[in-house]
Amino acid sequence: MRPAPYVTLCAAAVILDATLTPHIEILGARPDFAVLVVVYGALLLGGRAPIISGFTMGLIADSELPEYLGLNALALAITGYLASRILDHLVKANIFVQCTVIAGATLLRDVIYYVVYYRNHLELFGRFLVHQGLLGAVYTAVLGALIYALARALNWKGVTSGSHW
Repeated sequence: MRPAPYVTLCAAAVILDATLTPHIEILGARPDFAVLVVVYGALLLGGRAPIISGFTMGLIADSELPEYLGLNALALAITGYLASRILDHLVKANIFVQCTVIAGATLLRDVIYYVVYYRNHLELFGRFLVHQGLLGAVYTAVLGALIYALARALNWKGVTSGSHW
């Protein structure tokens, strides 16, 4: 994949996370488009691209809450690194593997971000993780499966075969 389409996807993810996700939440859980872009960046590009894009998208998203500036960037960069490392050792074309990695990446990002956000109230963190974190991870994984199905229908070989474009 060339840099321009990936940068466009990153920008779209930040915009969708800020504008669309509040309107499509289910039981308080929201999908995380930034995590989807980071995981699919790890799948298609590997290496540094998901780390850099995760950090950049996180920094832009953090501009909404300057008190926690850099926390989302750190969480998404770590998520990009680990997703890239994990996907190097798995069958990338398997939809169940992709959904599992997406769900795990979403949970990882939530744990890193919200353990610091709720650092003085860990009981709130536990409730958040059980009520919104797990459901959000499943929601994001299902959305990833729908994107995978769309990619197959449109014959996007990079996503469906797990190889680099």
